[in-house]
Amino acid sequence: MPAEVGKTDMEKIGLFSEMGYTTIGDKYVSPFNRPFNEAASKNRQMLPGGSKVMSNLQAGYFDSQFARIFEGEGYVNMNQVRRQYMMEEAKKNLSKAFLPSSGEKKLYANVTIGKQFSHSADFYDEANLNYKKASEQHRRLLKGTPFKLNLYPREYFDTNPYFSDKPLPPIKIEEKKKVLPNPFKPSSPGKKAGGMKAGTFEAYPSHSADPYVVKLEKEISRKDAKIFHPSGGPKSRPVESIMALNVRR
Repeated sequence: MPAEVGKTDMEKIGLFSEMGYTTIGDKYVSPFNRPFNEAASKNRQMLPGGSKVMSNLQAGYFDSQFARIFEGEGYVNMNQVRRQYMMEEAKKNLSKAFLPSSGEKKLYANVTIGKQFSHSADFYDEANLNYKKASEQHRRLLKGTPFKLNLYPREYFDTNPYFSDKPLPPIKIEEKKKVLPNPFKPSSPGKKAGGMKAGTFEAYPSHSADPYVVKLEKEISRKDAKIFHPSGGPKSRPVESIMALNVRR
């Protein structure tokens, strides 16, 4: 290759290769030796003044001077205001206040210009008494129940079968039976009749002699006698055990 060219063919050649999966060629930096917050150690930094303590100084407010409420106002006495209002209202009166005359005065009859009103008795419950009298007189004049046609309006549902417009009969007062103050007691209890009748009207029946005799059973004849013989059942036979049978074999 001539010397005029700056790079050789081996330097110009391009080879294709698959990139690695673990790294891209950068240097390994340990996480323990890595500096924390590098920007805090470079250039100029702002240093705060630290935590503040609560106080009542003016430095904690935005205004240069503390502004007070109601500063320069005059003191108002509420009692004085009420008295002034009462004096202004009193000026509106046309004359003095009315005062009743002192001393007791008695009333006399027939000293007025006109005639004296006559007194009439007025019962407290007179209106109710008059109403009761009028209603009782009206009931006396009624004869039977009110007349109703079969076409008069009725309720939608069945009527009450126990309801009746007829007047009820007078209430029957049951006579109370006289209750005896003390129960009846006989003069003396019943007594037994004489002659040892044991409470009966007639003499007690006499006891008949009946000696005790042992009754023998009836002898059974040999002809009529039948002896019971049980039926013959299955009889047992000698049986060898399975173990003894196998041992012999």
